[in-house]
Amino acid sequence: MKKQRFSTKVLAEVAIFAALAFALDALQGGIWRGVFASGGSIGLAMLPIFVIGYRRGFLASFLCGLILSLIQMLGGIYVINATSFEHAFLRIMGPFLQIMLDYVLAYTVVGCCGAFAKPYAASTKRSKKIGWIILGTVLCGGLKYACHVLAGGIFWLNQGASFMNISDASWGYSFVYNGAYCLPNIIICTSIMVLLARFYPQFLIPSTKLQTQNGMEKTEDEKINQE
Repeated sequence: MKKQRFSTKVLAEVAIFAALAFALDALQGGIWRGVFASGGSIGLAMLPIFVIGYRRGFLASFLCGLILSLIQMLGGIYVINATSFEHAFLRIMGPFLQIMLDYVLAYTVVGCCGAFAKPYAASTKRSKKIGWIILGTVLCGGLKYACHVLAGGIFWLNQGASFMNISDASWGYSFVYNGAYCLPNIIICTSIMVLLARFYPQFLIPSTKLQTQNGMEKTEDEKINQE
């Protein structure tokens, strides 16, 4: 049975991709400041998580998404005032659940794309590989969208805001507002991932060959089995 390792190299990649995602998130937030008054922006912040997911698998991308979420929170968060809720549960747990949906889970669920790394790598046909890319990025980008829609519909209605002439008095506002930036993000990042899989697959499947002392090459798995 193969012994799997979460190596220092993988941890370093996770840290690098999380830092890159944070930088992209901050950059796009600055560019779109004022357009999405209640938060949100269009850009490439999900892309590093998708790349590390297909390179290194579920654990690496999940950790990358979680790290990004926690770092993002250090820059400031918006927390609801739950005292106005009628239900006692929401008055007590509302702020915690809102933070989980808007911040902690929003990017962490993007890291679930790593679950599609093995079938992607195992596919021999290019069309199947691209299919696994589209499935993983659209599904996990959709999970992020769902987190924001739930947070908006449960916690941010009736705040006196409007978007595209839609009042925040209904769930429709949450779907439209969050969809205005989440859906373009999914389309952009999925398109770039497909281009990477098509023209630069080496970015998604790292080299596993190590040079031995006698000049022969071995895979990392073969090296691990000998230890």
